[in-house]
Amino acid sequence: MEETASFTAAVRQELSSRPVGAGAQAWAELAAIARCAGRLNWSGPGPRGPRLVIATTSGAVARRTYALLTHHGAHHPEIAVRAPSGVHRRTTYEVRLTPDATEPLAQDLGLLDDVGHPVAVLPVSPGNGPVPAYLRGAVLACASFSSPGREPHLELSPGSRVVAQALAALLTHELDRSVGLAADRDRVVVKSGETIGDVLVLVGASAAFLRWDEHRMRRQLRGEANRLANADAANLRRSIEAAAAQIRAVEDVISRHGWEALDDELREVGLARLANPAASLQEVGALLDPPVGKSVVHRRLRRLIELGEATPEGRREGPRHRPTSAERP
Repeated sequence: MEETASFTAAVRQELSSRPVGAGAQAWAELAAIARCAGRLNWSGPGPRGPRLVIATTSGAVARRTYALLTHHGAHHPEIAVRAPSGVHRRTTYEVRLTPDATEPLAQDLGLLDDVGHPVAVLPVSPGNGPVPAYLRGAVLACASFSSPGREPHLELSPGSRVVAQALAALLTHELDRSVGLAADRDRVVVKSGETIGDVLVLVGASAAFLRWDEHRMRRQLRGEANRLANADAANLRRSIEAAAAQIRAVEDVISRHGWEALDDELREVGLARLANPAASLQEVGALLDPPVGKSVVHRRLRRLIELGEATPEGRREGPRHRPTSAERP
């Protein structure tokens, strides 16, 4: 958990340190933060309208939100800090606006319509608007990354099914690959290490991407090395089993037919196999005079095996009959 929080914090710190972009970029980033981490609080005395409160457990995101609000012309945003208590085990930062400043800003950011009613849809859509900046704000507000050394996992939890579906659609369009939702449909979940790396590049977290991709490549190389080692071990095991079967066949042939029953080719390959039980077929072939390839060695040993399976009269043996208790003397 601490490693996950550490990498997520590193991503947020890097993104929060970026220069505040041009007007549309700053607007989109702030709109996503307000959508994914903000709430409109109508409580309070008098019909003064809603109050926008943006809550986060990251001091970097709180500072970034404050800077974006100031850049956007919001008047007198406040920052409040809540110490851990009860079920809240981490410090919480709240960036608040007065009701007078909230309504025009909320309408501009796509949280309210022109008559003050809440809006469910996002102010950007695939292929329309500064989508990477909007996704950067969403990552700042509600993303959680697994540690680079663990199983890849990225989760965006905006607190709304409609917003989660819209964020998945934005990512799918920008990355040109399918990005899905969790079973509860309220969260975007990505489990591909390559896709998570592309998300980091898309939102501008280049240093975090380099760290992520280094660990991802190490993990892939370890996995490939393990697969190759397992394949080599399996091939070696099969070779040993095949050589043992060949040696048993040669010994069986000799015990039943004698060396005199074998022609020169079979006698030579049989002797080479018995004398070199650990040799490969290619190595056995190199010991013959003249040397032959492994396919020739395989055919000759196959003939020895077939000869061992045959009766002295040249017929193949059928299944051995085990006498019953009544047939036993």
